[in-house]
Amino acid sequence: MERRRAFFTHLLFWLLFLAVLLLYRTSNRNGGVVTPALFAAELQYVALYVLLARVLVTFYLSLWVFTRTFSPQRLWLVFAQVVLLGLFDATFSYVLEQRLIGPLTGMWFTNPATPALVFITDSLLASWVFVMMAFIYKHVRDFRAAEALRHEKTAMELAYLKSQLNPHFLFNNINNLYGLALTEPERTPDAILRLADLLRYMLYESNEAYVALGQEIDYLTSYIALEKLRHEGPVYIDFTVDGAVSTQRIAPLLLICFVENAFKHGSVNNPAHPIALTLSVRGHALTFTARNPIVAQHKDQVGGVGLASVRRRLALLYPGRHHLAVENDGVCFECTLSLETAAPPILAASHA
Repeated sequence: MERRRAFFTHLLFWLLFLAVLLLYRTSNRNGGVVTPALFAAELQYVALYVLLARVLVTFYLSLWVFTRTFSPQRLWLVFAQVVLLGLFDATFSYVLEQRLIGPLTGMWFTNPATPALVFITDSLLASWVFVMMAFIYKHVRDFRAAEALRHEKTAMELAYLKSQLNPHFLFNNINNLYGLALTEPERTPDAILRLADLLRYMLYESNEAYVALGQEIDYLTSYIALEKLRHEGPVYIDFTVDGAVSTQRIAPLLLICFVENAFKHGSVNNPAHPIALTLSVRGHALTFTARNPIVAQHKDQVGGVGLASVRRRLALLYPGRHHLAVENDGVCFECTLSLETAAPPILAASHA
């Protein structure tokens, strides 16, 4: 498939090149006048096909040389290659026109008495243009290949990070359900339904690189409801959403880590110091803050294993477009994430 695509790309390029060449020759030979009849008449001249053959040979030979020997650390070698390939093309053109086609057919494209050195010198500028066409093509091709590999690597890393996140989430909640089933079995069915809703989102609705911010908020709300079912007594948590969230998009499962850690390491039964979750949107700027009082026995574990994965996902999905601040004074733990919610066009089209 790739070879076929490359073949048709090259074919299209050379057809366009031929069309431009015909246009130039028609205009040059007819005093700037170009008509369909004059344009078609140029197709009968052998010189046109000789020139095209010469360009093809030079282009693909140059491409072969640059592909196998190019080294940006040795600029002198690149310069020498360009010079020598240009000399090859000019010499090849001289041999082709003045020593083969002219004597064999009697058709001379230039004066047969033109000295070889003059012919080659006059041809050098065009020759170097053809060589540079191959040089530029090689670098454009390499750049596109590198970009494709980079995005493939990014997608693979994101998939791996999400595969880490899902088992981590399941492990925590299965433990929670086990504890709830032992202490309050009558509340377990509701908790299982909540967990099913969360899993449905994780498995089926979060496969895109970016989802509606409203979906992510609903997911967090369901998770909070599940946590409230698990805990005995009242749970004190403030979840505030401010701004126009309906038009924004965000990487899925990006905020859950902060909420998980707040419940896991924080105190939920202190009305004077509740867990505070705040999500604010201003234009394309999103700020999410999670603040929780630290339970004494968890002081050495604050942060959880998920923060490292979140940092890596942020680096991949929002490079240069996010800031994550973590503060721990021994009494309260606070994470503040700021990012631009506008999805970049390339990654938005890929799957995490």
